[in-house]
Amino acid sequence: MPICGSLDIAGSALTAERQRTDIIMQNIANAKTTVTETGEPYRRKQVVLQERPLSFGDELKKASGGVRITQVVENQSDFRSVYDPTHPQADENGYVLYPNVDTTEEMIDLMAASNAYEANLTALSVVKATIAKTLEMKK
Repeated sequence: MPICGSLDIAGSALTAERQRTDIIMQNIANAKTTVTETGEPYRRKQVVLQERPLSFGDELKKASGGVRITQVVENQSDFRSVYDPTHPQADENGYVLYPNVDTTEEMIDLMAASNAYEANLTALSVVKATIAKTLEMKK
């Protein structure tokens, strides 16, 4: 695999992890949103990562295509029901539906995404250093 391919793979991973972080932050920001445009509470969103499709030339070399987010899906688990009869969205029994977002789980996911981003950034730095050394040798 050409060294530029390594840059492309690391770059795709950085992009995917940044987008994953954006979705996690959206979940955290909406953890208390009881009404959306649909009339329901906010639903937790999750990203689906997939190996990026290869070009024909890469397929012949059996090179990896990196990673990409193929879709963002809404988690269909039940909303949390909390008794709060004073809340404007409370039903006739005093219960309010809250998003299916667990902020502890989101923080764990955020740390994992941050660690993955940092690992890919380190890999990118190693590849850049290798390129620099290679260019230096050719002088």
